[in-house]
Amino acid sequence: MKRGLFLSIGFCLSLFLGGVQAQTRVDENASVQMLLKCLDDAILNKPEYQAKRSAQADSLQRVALRKVGKERISALHQRYNVYLHYQTDSAMSTLMWLKRLPEYPSDRKLQLSVSLDEARLYGMMGLYHLAFDILQDFDLQNCDDELRLQYYNVMHAVMDWCADYTSRTVPTLSGEIRRQAAVYHDSLLLLEPDAVNRTIISTNRAYDNGQYALCIDTLLNLLTYCNDSQRLFAYSRLSQAYGRINEPDLQLRYLVLTAIADIRAGITEYMALPELAGHLFDRGDVDRSYNYLFCALEDANLCKSNLRTIESSTIFPIIEENREAQQQAEKHSTQMVILTLVIMALVMVFVILALLNLNRKLQSTRALLAQANNNLKAANAQLQTANQQLLSSDQIKGDYLMSYLTRSRSYLASIESFQRQMANLLHTRQHEELKKKLQSMEFIDEEQEKFFAEFDEVFLTLYPNFVEKFNALLKPEAAIWPKKGELLTTELRIFALIRMGESDSTKIAKFLNYSLTTIYNYRSRIRNNAIGNKDTFEEDVKKL
Repeated sequence: MKRGLFLSIGFCLSLFLGGVQAQTRVDENASVQMLLKCLDDAILNKPEYQAKRSAQADSLQRVALRKVGKERISALHQRYNVYLHYQTDSAMSTLMWLKRLPEYPSDRKLQLSVSLDEARLYGMMGLYHLAFDILQDFDLQNCDDELRLQYYNVMHAVMDWCADYTSRTVPTLSGEIRRQAAVYHDSLLLLEPDAVNRTIISTNRAYDNGQYALCIDTLLNLLTYCNDSQRLFAYSRLSQAYGRINEPDLQLRYLVLTAIADIRAGITEYMALPELAGHLFDRGDVDRSYNYLFCALEDANLCKSNLRTIESSTIFPIIEENREAQQQAEKHSTQMVILTLVIMALVMVFVILALLNLNRKLQSTRALLAQANNNLKAANAQLQTANQQLLSSDQIKGDYLMSYLTRSRSYLASIESFQRQMANLLHTRQHEELKKKLQSMEFIDEEQEKFFAEFDEVFLTLYPNFVEKFNALLKPEAAIWPKKGELLTTELRIFALIRMGESDSTKIAKFLNYSLTTIYNYRSRIRNNAIGNKDTFEEDVKKL
């Protein structure tokens, strides 16, 4: 933010106190995002701020037209200060007006002051050779302290601007120019009457000498009591100092505060906003960086400041290229999103149609299962009736029980066959979820468990002491006792069927849904553990 100008503290006070309208002070402790939002609002209101500066210049012009003598000269000096960082051509016309005053030919101090103002204006416009021609021919011998202070301010400012310019063209020369500019620190400190301004000059000297911590501490303390123009300088220098000590977040904060103050002042010659644009570009905020740089370039062209135009023009193509690439990437991403949504919509339509078709098949299957369930209930009712009739006699009981059990077994086999047929049918039609459900053996297993539980209960009702009597035929260590929650085990069911008169292992295997080998193994193992004659063991079981 106008590094060279802010060394000329006494002079810049009149510039900003005369040109900056009263503004609501920004909260320095707000988040950077809030400060950036405040800067965005300031840029939107930029025409209003610049209109206030133009109105102030017009008011001073009217004063100059009405007044004469020192009052007119003072009004024109103020008008020059208002236009200096706003419109350089209007600032130059104001100096020409001063030269045409009748007092000018005879007022040596006025001539020297106008010459220094002209040199400052040339330096800001980038016409350094014209500025240095004026400054080198300037006669300090017959100047008072006020003019000397103005001279050192202008010399330091022009050299600093020249150093900024050469840093982009001849970097080695830029450093030498800055070292020469630093020589004027002592002269400025000696002549500056204001204590606060001397403190500011000392922070410049500390900064140039690499004493960044001292510079920061002094400026932070200065913020507690300085005026608005001094605060503006403090923001700018704090941003630079924090950048030197590698504190990018604090550097960014004070850079944003400087840019806000610049825009609210209504000036068009500044360096904070384009520098901020570069930082935001590095952080990936391309759109905001582009907008800030466009604003800075627009203002630099309005001011006719060659240095600021070059600064903005150097960065602008890079950001513009990146912004266009980002927009192309966003456009491609949008197209991909639209394409994905279309594909997803088509897939959803297909899925909905498939689900509707599957739902129809499920309803049909539910109807078949409901019918099968009704048949099962009817069969159970019939079996219960048959069971009651079997209780009339042992022989009748045995006959009816076998009929009941055979019928139940046959029903389970039918259900199992039906399930396999349905699973095969659904499999050929690609209904995976339904196929999994219908292929599940849970229904068969549950029905079989219920079947065995009912068989056990009915059998033990008919032969309540069967288990005890059966184990009495076996060796004590080979006795078979059901576990807790069970009525009969598989071995007990085999010999329960034998007790009921069924000795055919094939039928027993089919009845219990075991392999024929398993039935043979069970019968042989238990027969070998008989206490009495093994050959008559099963006949003994039939008599229990």
